[in-house]
Amino acid sequence: MSKTLYNVITSVSLLSLLHCAYSAAQHRSYLRLTEQPFVTLPADVLAQTLISLVALIYGASHVAGAFQHIKSDPNRDRSWDEAGSSYRRSCPDGLFFSRQLNTFTERPCPVKLLNRSLLCSSFPHLFYSISPYSNTQPSPSSPDFSNLPGARKPKSRLLKPSRVLEITKEQAKEAFNHCIETVRARDRDNYQAILTMPKSCRPELFAVHAFNVELALVRDKISPRSADTAGMYRLQFWRDAVGAIYGDSVAPIPRQPVAIALCSFAPNASMPLLDSLIIARQKTIGDRPFRSIADLESYGIATTGALICLQADALARVSAMEALPEAVTKAANELGTAYGVINLVRSFLPLLQKGVVLLPEDLMTIHNLTPDKVYNRKNPEAVMQLVKDLVKVASAHIAASKQLLPSVPRPLRKALAPTSSVVEYLIRNTSKFNHDPYDNRLQRRDPFLMWKLVVKNALGRY
Repeated sequence: MSKTLYNVITSVSLLSLLHCAYSAAQHRSYLRLTEQPFVTLPADVLAQTLISLVALIYGASHVAGAFQHIKSDPNRDRSWDEAGSSYRRSCPDGLFFSRQLNTFTERPCPVKLLNRSLLCSSFPHLFYSISPYSNTQPSPSSPDFSNLPGARKPKSRLLKPSRVLEITKEQAKEAFNHCIETVRARDRDNYQAILTMPKSCRPELFAVHAFNVELALVRDKISPRSADTAGMYRLQFWRDAVGAIYGDSVAPIPRQPVAIALCSFAPNASMPLLDSLIIARQKTIGDRPFRSIADLESYGIATTGALICLQADALARVSAMEALPEAVTKAANELGTAYGVINLVRSFLPLLQKGVVLLPEDLMTIHNLTPDKVYNRKNPEAVMQLVKDLVKVASAHIAASKQLLPSVPRPLRKALAPTSSVVEYLIRNTSKFNHDPYDNRLQRRDPFLMWKLVVKNALGRY
């Protein structure tokens, strides 16, 4: 076989190993984002790696050729007297070693640089005794790099860089306008709700809701039948960005409009609550059905419940409250649970058109349903009964939230009113159309939401 063929084998095997490394990194990232244990690599990646290694070794051994023995240094085992006398014979006018002075002196020799290099390589431990070349003073023609302006001594440990992000007034204004347009176009209900809030906290609320919209859009782009992992990396990008903005990471703060808005208008927002919005989306990657109604309730608390708490926290700072009352957190979690359950009913048909069924598996088992039966409408009566059960669960949670009304401070009730009004409307609308999730009319939004919020805020209710 020709050497060219061996070169091709070596190159192809190297490329194959790089592909294996990329595939392994993709697989590891997917498991990390979905919080699954990393036990081993797929069998195809392992097989490809082994074959590529064998091919690389085979090709490289033929390209390199036979092994060549390295000639030993003739002066390695010789004494100073032998090396010095031999050196004087080879160059009598070169470097002369004085045994009494234990140093070398220089004499004119046309090959002194070559022989000096030979001695330095043969006896590096005594090179400091060569007087003409052992001067430690810098040469006038050699620059002293230690005295250059801006020179820094190496640090013994890694220091955390500054998190300060210089934001101009124009950049902050552009980021704020971007958040307003994002919420207005993608989350009309919350856009109207923010307009009923105090003006001093609206910028923070628009930034937080725009952040939530960004997360929702990322998840909507992830398909369970697609190998594209860009959406999952985008969720991790936002998790890293939140860590950088609120001081939990040394990563740089991204120059992204929503990230800039969070820096400018929501510097005191709760990082655990923002992180909860991301983690909840990461756990539901792949659009797998909820295992139980309890998992669906937990998802509602981690998303809508966290969002309500962020709103209440912003209103509490405006009202000069030191901390968020526990009753507000409980009421927010109850409302978040109710919204998570009833919103699954409203989003049933749009998700079904994408081939996705998220109904809880335990309820489907009780009603003798499977995702295939739900998708093909083989038993619509059973699906309607399942939806009726979900409506009962949502009604129980919103009733539990309203029982906490006396314990919730009046200024913070504005944070609970929007979600409460939306849940009440969705429950009434679903019951009105016989709990049929295949009915398009369940997608309608409340046309009087703004007026309801104005009345509730005036009366101090939610």
